[in-house]
Amino acid sequence: MAIKATQTRLVIGNSSDAWDFSGVSNSLDVSLSGEKIENTRFQDTAKTYTTGDASGTITQNGYFDNTSAGSFEQEIAESITNAETLYVGAIYGTNQAAPVAYIAPATSTESMAINSPVSGLITVNGSWFDGTGIKRGLQVYKGTISSISTTTYIDTGAVGSAGGVAWIWVTAVTGTATSATILLQSDDNTGFATPLTEATFTFSGKGAIQQTLSGTIDRYLRLSTTSLGGATNFTLCVVAAVSGVTYAVA
Repeated sequence: MAIKATQTRLVIGNSSDAWDFSGVSNSLDVSLSGEKIENTRFQDTAKTYTTGDASGTITQNGYFDNTSAGSFEQEIAESITNAETLYVGAIYGTNQAAPVAYIAPATSTESMAINSPVSGLITVNGSWFDGTGIKRGLQVYKGTISSISTTTYIDTGAVGSAGGVAWIWVTAVTGTATSATILLQSDDNTGFATPLTEATFTFSGKGAIQQTLSGTIDRYLRLSTTSLGGATNFTLCVVAAVSGVTYAVA
């Protein structure tokens, strides 16, 4: 059954803040392309080609909802002015157990446009280029954590043998967090009898963090919160991209 487009999420963050801008967005597009470069030589009987670097963009359309701090318009405008390094996540099928995510890591805002038609609503549109290369991953968790606990696992479908990348966007913290710690764990069974720690996220406030995964990544993934850092709770989103499983290696 087709999935409604409302089951889409947009998360953006830098080292000191992170936002879920789903509530002001009405369109989110990911565009990927692979360049084909001709390398035909003398004496070749037909044209020959080589594959260039893959490229892509994430583009959002949304509403101008307010002028307060933390609004989409303000944050995107500031990200251009300050040349901020961003981590942008486009997540699709959020009603599924493991929503698909496309992440533009270490990117920057390519453009922002504000449109104000006299017969309609003011809209704000943003665009981000592929940064260090858009990667396909799966959402491990999105929600609020308020206790030392583990989350429901997701099934990536296969074991990875070449590491990968994981990201966390901490979009809200209630109270004060000092070195709150969340582990990304994998295991070869759903009971997590012998979980392996693939990444450790440590944070003391809002923000986005990228972690490199190495070696074998087992099929099942979950989060394990080992410290709230004194906070009452925090709201976050975590995505994991496993090399050779969720994305292909060129």
